[in-house]
Amino acid sequence: MTLPPLVQKQQEKVTVARVKKAYSILQQAFMMAVQKDGPPDLWGVTEMYEPESHIITARKFMPYIKVLTDCTGMKSHEVYKKCTKSFSDNASYASFRIADGTTVIVRQWNGKCNGRYGNTKGLKNVCGQIMIDTNGTGRPDFLGQDIFSFYLTKQGLYPSGTEFDRISIKTHCKRSVAWNQIIDSYANGMGCTAWVLYNENMNYLHCDVDWENDKKSCRK
Repeated sequence: MTLPPLVQKQQEKVTVARVKKAYSILQQAFMMAVQKDGPPDLWGVTEMYEPESHIITARKFMPYIKVLTDCTGMKSHEVYKKCTKSFSDNASYASFRIADGTTVIVRQWNGKCNGRYGNTKGLKNVCGQIMIDTNGTGRPDFLGQDIFSFYLTKQGLYPSGTEFDRISIKTHCKRSVAWNQIIDSYANGMGCTAWVLYNENMNYLHCDVDWENDKKSCRK
């Protein structure tokens, strides 16, 4: 981000608020979907190479959310215009925009929900990934700046980048590396979500932060 400091600070506050709001909305929708249809491993999806799997998962959430634009099932060029530029490939993702303009992007990884990305409860039984783009098709369109990643698990959504996650803030949320650049199979910026949710700031854009040293703010 190259905005003037005061403008950038305000934009970061708006982004943090949108991440928290979208997380809350999606968690509530997940609980209602589970109440109606059972956990995600019973939703009838297969895996990431089956386009219909992403659509099925997205549509389990949609009845419980005020949807502005439904891009599930659209052709990729239409998804690019209406919902998301970076994740418009309709063979790999399904997406929809909610009332405040945030885009929700769904990618099913494993229909059995037996993926494991760490030893804590939230990192077991992983089904796939849900990303949110806080300003839809707007810029900068980077993970960690306006796009944030969550695991979809049998228990609900779990933010990427906790201290127990293989996608770490040290490796996958680094201001010294180009945003979205692939590092060890994962993109830089993917490890920022947990920090934003739990610390309610985006200080990783301005200084080096990590869980180990409990460094939640940048020293002046």
